Amino acid sequence: MYGSLPPSTSMRIRAAASPEAALGDWVCHEPVAVAIPDITRPLDCVPALRALRRRLIGGMTVVVGLGLHRRMTDTELAELSEFSPLQHDPDDVVSTSTVMGIPGAVGRPVAEAAWSIGVGIAELHQYAGISGGHKAVAVGCGGRETIAALHHRDRVCAPGVALGKLDGNPFRAAIDALGEAAGCRLCLLYVPAVDRWLAGPPRAVVAHAAEMLEPWQAVPRRVPGVLLRVPPAKAASLYQASRAATYLALSPSPPVRPGGTLLLEAACSEGLGSEAGFVHALQSHSPPWTALLTGSPPTGAGAQRAVMFALMAQRFRLRVVGCQSAAALRGVGIDATQEPAILPTGWLDVPDPFHRLPQVRA
Repeated sequence: MYGSLPPSTSMRIRAAASPEAALGDWVCHEPVAVAIPDITRPLDCVPALRALRRRLIGGMTVVVGLGLHRRMTDTELAELSEFSPLQHDPDDVVSTSTVMGIPGAVGRPVAEAAWSIGVGIAELHQYAGISGGHKAVAVGCGGRETIAALHHRDRVCAPGVALGKLDGNPFRAAIDALGEAAGCRLCLLYVPAVDRWLAGPPRAVVAHAAEMLEPWQAVPRRVPGVLLRVPPAKAASLYQASRAATYLALSPSPPVRPGGTLLLEAACSEGLGSEAGFVHALQSHSPPWTALLTGSPPTGAGAQRAVMFALMAQRFRLRVVGCQSAAALRGVGIDATQEPAILPTGWLDVPDPFHRLPQVRA
């Protein structure tokens, strides 16, 4: 189904200021699917797609990897119109192979291509360590059952699954194996920490990106609270914005005292979000949502985020400020207000929680 392995499998990793330079003189004569992130990842994909289009002589099909997120609007897709992108449908998939007990499946446009390329951005990720690589295809273009099994509570809470961690991380291992089964052979990854693009085999590119990141900022002591400033790309809903809070709360050495406050600055214009599993889990239980951590695991799109939310709530208080949908959040027991953020004296300001987090010095 995927044809022969492309030259990219032996491509030396390139790091350059542009995707054009990172790809060098590489070309391909087979029809290829290119998976790109949706609006929740702050990445300008146009330069990458133009560079790829010049090299994919056999043609390319651009697929927006939605995973189980909502579809993008015409306005949100406007800048990509020259590439006629398709939006991933998690219910229109082709089976690949079972990986670590996970039923692999990938979107039909990806399956019908000779092979696929993952375009992405390297940032901290709660389960995969860092984003990018095979994840663009395995999750972004994965089947509903694949994504559900991969994000089961037992998997996201398994030993070794941790923010910023690649080696010994079973979640990352599953993503890589699922991506390979789905035909992902090349990765084009932007590393904002150093303003560089990497191109090459997905596993190697992600490992190289991890070496370039500087995700931890050492601080001398724990403080009463932090202000987490959520960037616009992830501030539209609590589902997305809450990542900033759980990333810090579940990081290796959080800088907030037990019981301290995580002040989350996020508009949450879409309220809790469109992920039904996440919304139902919060609506069906009361703070601090301890029941989500025992008994039957929550199910449905985004349910794993509710599990992380509950783990955070066992340790810290959350308050959402600058929130346009404060009533919706208060309806599930979350302290939320439309008032703007004010940084209390002695608290830490975290302006980029998806790329750099304060940590107490060992």
